[in-house]
Amino acid sequence: MLHHRALGRDLDQLLVSVIDNRRPMLAMMRAMLAAIGAGRIETYENPREALIAMARNTPDVVIAAAAMEPVSGAELVHAMRREEAGALSFVPAMIMSAHAKAALVAEALRAGAHQVLVLPTSASTLYRRLDWLVNDDRPFELKDGHFVVSGLEERLALSVPRPTYNPMPAKAPLALGETETLSGAEAYAVKLRAARN
Repeated sequence: MLHHRALGRDLDQLLVSVIDNRRPMLAMMRAMLAAIGAGRIETYENPREALIAMARNTPDVVIAAAAMEPVSGAELVHAMRREEAGALSFVPAMIMSAHAKAALVAEALRAGAHQVLVLPTSASTLYRRLDWLVNDDRPFELKDGHFVVSGLEERLALSVPRPTYNPMPAKAPLALGETETLSGAEAYAVKLRAARN
């Protein structure tokens, strides 16, 4: 079985790489990861440079922004999952986005990501997501020269669109009692008089 390299590890042992074109987002993620006790944190503004650096010094977890230039988060993860990428193929990856629509989630998972982190987030949410990730024992499987998380298509097939809210048209009550047409105080007074009689 081909499991990801962070499986069963403690958070304080992990080398986490964060990739995002936005410097303020990198600073925020670094601060949150440090606050929850991540072992080592590396940040990259350029996804191509990140791929080169991670090939030399393989991280344990990758967190990448969905919308980046010149390579998107899904494209970065897809490049990591190539069969010839060696140890980088088995690094668990999380895509982060403020717009986690169904199409973006499907693209991220098909690229080989384990999950999508919806922004904005908190340190406690990030901790729970990383805890879930290091305990995710789903193996990888090789498809068309790329590794993907096992059961991907079945998981996507279970994704159903959210139901739409259609408010019901305003209707009159089925029956109006004597007290239902009165104000709250008046209705209470009527009920009190009835109870005394």
